[in-house]
Amino acid sequence: MPTDHLQYQATLMKANRERKWAAILSLALGAVLLIFKFYAYHITNSQSIFSDALESIVNVVAGLITVIVIVIAAKPADKDHPYGHGKIESIASTFEGGAILLAGILIIIQAVQVFAHGVEIKELDSGLIIVLGAGIINGILGFFLFNRGKKLYSEALKSSGIHLMTDTLTSIGVVAGLLLVKYTGLSWIDPVIAAIFGAMLAFAGGKILIRSGYILVDAHDVDTIKLIAKLFEKHYRPGVIQIHFTRVIRSGSYHHIDCHMVIPEFWTVVEAHDFSERFEKSIIQDYPVDGEFHIHHDPCRRAFCESCELLNCPIRQAEFKKREVLTFDEITAPMDYKQ
Repeated sequence: MPTDHLQYQATLMKANRERKWAAILSLALGAVLLIFKFYAYHITNSQSIFSDALESIVNVVAGLITVIVIVIAAKPADKDHPYGHGKIESIASTFEGGAILLAGILIIIQAVQVFAHGVEIKELDSGLIIVLGAGIINGILGFFLFNRGKKLYSEALKSSGIHLMTDTLTSIGVVAGLLLVKYTGLSWIDPVIAAIFGAMLAFAGGKILIRSGYILVDAHDVDTIKLIAKLFEKHYRPGVIQIHFTRVIRSGSYHHIDCHMVIPEFWTVVEAHDFSERFEKSIIQDYPVDGEFHIHHDPCRRAFCESCELLNCPIRQAEFKKREVLTFDEITAPMDYKQ
């Protein structure tokens, strides 16, 4: 057990390092791409390229915040923060979603003004190459960050990844729009394209806001509960008669899990404690992120005899027939389920 615990702690430290370096990579590349996009705007005077560059400012600011919050979120629980610091990741994602939404709205306003007054586009070829290259880099980086965020349960990295992949779509649209301007000579297409992708940006920011808000108010997360159901079944042992009312509080990369477990009513307090402690440890050590697991005990009240395979039960009133598999629906059932 001590060796397993050391390996578990080493895995957590490695995951925290990966989160931090992924965020630093995002910030560094974002700063470089920001310079190139504003240079492209400077030489072309394109409103759609300006909208792409404006979004890159959000990328850099969000990248800086992500680095800071990942460092803070990795800090252990203390006297003032008994549940840890992980919630700051969701707060940062909420800020990033709001910033993206605001950038989208500003782009739309600017595009409408330019459409009304007209604009002269210059040096399209150079601008197209820069925007296309930046878009490809953003797409690769966004895909990388989103997948690392999923693997490491980092809401901040996932939000940054979604943002950058959306930025790639924006860049593709900008390139398509500028090609139309080049071959048709219709300069009004440029602000129209900018307005369309400003709307897409605002929509993406709104989605990030909603998802982060769900986490901040501890909304039900189906994927996490399904994973816990699989772990409950994997580590099942006789004495786990039934589990229900399972809940999870996601605090960044630290999760707080609790459930109600039906156990034999004749067990002593010591027996129940030792049994559930072993079960808790086996679940947490197999869980993909750091966390804690607490079990509330419910007595069997001799109502589960046909599905309880505990041997030598002194109070059994019916023969064991079949154990019910611990499913998603059952482990999330209400507190008074079958009681």
